[in-house]
Amino acid sequence: MTKNYIKFKNRIIFVHIAIMLVWIGFGFRLFNIQIINKLNSPQGMKVETINGLRGNFFDVNGKNLTQNLTFYRIGVHSNKIINADNFLSELSTCTGTNKEDYLVKLDGARGYIELEKKTNKNCEDLQKKYPNVLIIKKSFKRYYPEDNLVSQIVGFTNIDDKGISGLESKYDKYLEPVSGSKLLKRNGLGVKISDSTLPTVDAKNGANITLTINKEYQAILRDELIIQMEETGASASMGLILDPQSGAILSMVNLPDYNPNFPSDFDVEFQKNKIVTDLIEPGSTFKIVTMAAALESDISLTDEYNVEGPYNFHNIKMIEDSEPHSVLNVQEIMAYSSNIGTVKIAEYLGKKSIYNQAREFGYGTKTGFDSSTEPSGIFRDPSKWSLSSMHSIPIGYEISATPLQIAMSYAAIANGGFLLKPYIVEKIEKYDDTIIKNQRNTKKRILSQANAEKLKSMLAHTVDHGSGKQASIQGWNVAGKTGTSKKLVDGQYSENQFISSFIGFFPKENPQLLCLIILDNPDASRNLHWGSMSAAPVFKSVMDRVINIDKSITVSRSKKEKIKNKPILIQKNLERKIEYVKMPNLVGRTVRDAFSELKKVGIKPQISGRGLIVSQSIEAGTKVEKKSICILKAELKE
Repeated sequence: MTKNYIKFKNRIIFVHIAIMLVWIGFGFRLFNIQIINKLNSPQGMKVETINGLRGNFFDVNGKNLTQNLTFYRIGVHSNKIINADNFLSELSTCTGTNKEDYLVKLDGARGYIELEKKTNKNCEDLQKKYPNVLIIKKSFKRYYPEDNLVSQIVGFTNIDDKGISGLESKYDKYLEPVSGSKLLKRNGLGVKISDSTLPTVDAKNGANITLTINKEYQAILRDELIIQMEETGASASMGLILDPQSGAILSMVNLPDYNPNFPSDFDVEFQKNKIVTDLIEPGSTFKIVTMAAALESDISLTDEYNVEGPYNFHNIKMIEDSEPHSVLNVQEIMAYSSNIGTVKIAEYLGKKSIYNQAREFGYGTKTGFDSSTEPSGIFRDPSKWSLSSMHSIPIGYEISATPLQIAMSYAAIANGGFLLKPYIVEKIEKYDDTIIKNQRNTKKRILSQANAEKLKSMLAHTVDHGSGKQASIQGWNVAGKTGTSKKLVDGQYSENQFISSFIGFFPKENPQLLCLIILDNPDASRNLHWGSMSAAPVFKSVMDRVINIDKSITVSRSKKEKIKNKPILIQKNLERKIEYVKMPNLVGRTVRDAFSELKKVGIKPQISGRGLIVSQSIEAGTKVEKKSICILKAELKE
């Protein structure tokens, strides 16, 4: 036994050693499979999204109209917290949230729990310290630093940063960023492993868009419209400033408006850019079309018409003027906004001439502005006109147009006879420095240069001597036209609800700015419904302030003429000099005598009928503001 043991001893030892080595090798392999490979296994790979930033809007001077604010969502793996007191103290110091609030959320929690849904505190350094515990997700929120100022132009985004209104929606495909990605390696413990060899795709920010909007112009226009709404009691208002030489929109305001940072707090109706989307009857501002047709038909500015009223057009309807006149030439018909004179000119020209000229001016056709909701307007073919259309259409009724269409028709006069396409986007600058410039207009001539100049002179005469006097600016040649139109209420023209407007441009010789002002339903009981009384003064106030902040406008005031510029803010308590006069007793007087008497005291008459005055809207002896309008009714006595 001893001899056999000795004989096989070495073999036995060798076998044992071999078996041990096999088990050691097997164990190492198992460890390698279970631990090492797990630490480096492709199964531990994860694709992490890299978010880019949404492109921003800027005004024409490079000032931000939008921003992207960074926010963080913070969560923890509650079961991996080792020293809760220390960890939560550090987190509280970073976020500013009380530690006790976190303890309440973590009480009884298992697994992942969210502690902060949205905070602007960056705690990413703390995440590096607690990589297995702290989970931080970065996100961005659209912010509008100017609040209401350009709300209906720019619009807003939803919670997913998708544009759903205004230019945010129109240019969403340009503004949207392109997300990137990186491949992360996680070991068996869930810890991220940095590996520069792993592929990364960089995110691409969305394109930045520069608008033609001038933020200062926008603030001034909005400011003055708010002031006038308060003074006149108007329910809404619109204003537009553009460059008539290029069609660039410099300012566009609709009131009431809304704050795009909190859109749900406002009526959906306030989100509309009504200058582009809503239709109105242009009223007397349309008369320029009738006058253009007259000039294109070789009617002279000095041709005279009998405008004594009322005028019974084809025994259909009585047409009256706000002020009585006897004989006026074409230029005076425009200056005094004579309905009778305008209709008589149109009657001479015929339906086809008025229709064709209006179409040339863009009525009944979209302007091509950056809006998917822009309507064409309503302008019927002459074959569908009624017998009364020839007394309505030439003075701006029975047609509907957007305020933008009206503005572009006047821009064609200002620039020498070219109809332009309005635009509001100056350029789009993409992440790769590619710049998409706005394609400039191909000009379409609709008027001869000579007739455009004649129309300018007519409009300048209207401001200097006619209904647009309150739009005049000392030291500047302003051309423009007032408009007053009755509102359609339940299918009938209201006798006490009006749209008041004024549109003008300057300097007449080389127009650089055009401005349209519209007030919805100013107080007719105080005679503020006339475009001359409510809209024209806003034009003057706006342009006075614009002139004084913008030195690029070539004609400059003398030091003696220069006015003190108002700050750009809402003026709640404006002081203005009000001159009062006493209303005379006109009952029993002739129309001519009444007209003369009111002219002496500075009250504007609006007379209906013939013969002797039987009633007056302002009682005799009443103190009223100078330039108030008194409605007189006259009757013939048998």
